Amino acid sequence: MEKPQKGKYEFGPITEKDVVVSIKQPGNADTEVLIVEEQEIRLSFQKKGVIPDPRILIPAFQEMECYDDDIFICAYPKCGTHWVWEMCQMIIKDKAEYHSKAKESCMIEFHLPEEYKDKPRPRIFNTHFTPVCLPKQAVEKKSKFILLHRNPKDIVTSLYHHMLKTKINMDGETTWNQFLQYILHNDREVSSNWFFYNKKWAEFTASNDLNVLVMNYEDLKIDTVSCLSKLADFIGYPRDEKMLQEISEKCTVNKMRDAEKERDSGTVVVNSEQVSLLYRKGVVGDWKNQFTVAENEQFDAHLKENMNGDHLNFKYEI
Repeated sequence: MEKPQKGKYEFGPITEKDVVVSIKQPGNADTEVLIVEEQEIRLSFQKKGVIPDPRILIPAFQEMECYDDDIFICAYPKCGTHWVWEMCQMIIKDKAEYHSKAKESCMIEFHLPEEYKDKPRPRIFNTHFTPVCLPKQAVEKKSKFILLHRNPKDIVTSLYHHMLKTKINMDGETTWNQFLQYILHNDREVSSNWFFYNKKWAEFTASNDLNVLVMNYEDLKIDTVSCLSKLADFIGYPRDEKMLQEISEKCTVNKMRDAEKERDSGTVVVNSEQVSLLYRKGVVGDWKNQFTVAENEQFDAHLKENMNGDHLNFKYEI
């Protein structure tokens, strides 16, 4: 029997009840992943013990006690989670000052629920999980959900460079086209599949009486102060335009990148310098510098086929 791995978090042995499959990573390398409630986690990474065992974490979060002032920022990767989380912190404090720890300190995937027991309210969580993993009480007690969207071409472009830097799920030799084909051919029913992720969130918001604010990355770029005002009103902390302008100026990509280097990352997964590297350009339309004409046509055809007539009014340039 496989021995439990040691780290900050213990990872127990794989059993017959667990779903472990071999998948092709970008670049075509094989890797084994553990699938728990629509989430897939590389076993080689999980065994390091830097994040909780998802077989323990997810059931615990599903049963976590929640409050009506809890805030859950939910998004597919590279949709502006760091940005909006920092905005919420500043709005609540009524000060354009960076939080003492990075948003990773409140990322659901990185911590067990008991680690938040002394966190002052309102608590601001963030996650890339699909809705099935979220606390049942968050719906029952009308916690606040902020759902972030971004046009998928910029998401994929940003995600490629993110993975090149972090070497998560692929090595530095993986080409852009290899990564794009991986994205387009990922038909697994897991959260890494952007189409599946959006489908699950659409179903969840349509079938539940949620307290939810949907925000688009592009709108935040077009008129940050106006979006900040909507955000402040939604979370219950309306602020005057002067304060919102100060927050807008503090929450630029360059300033936040520098700020990350000076504060606690809030997790053993990454350090402060590594968090700062997650900030790249933060612009709309950078996909034009990445996609060839043929790749763009392929992506558009795939999008049309897999969105089943649904669309989110994506803005591909501003």
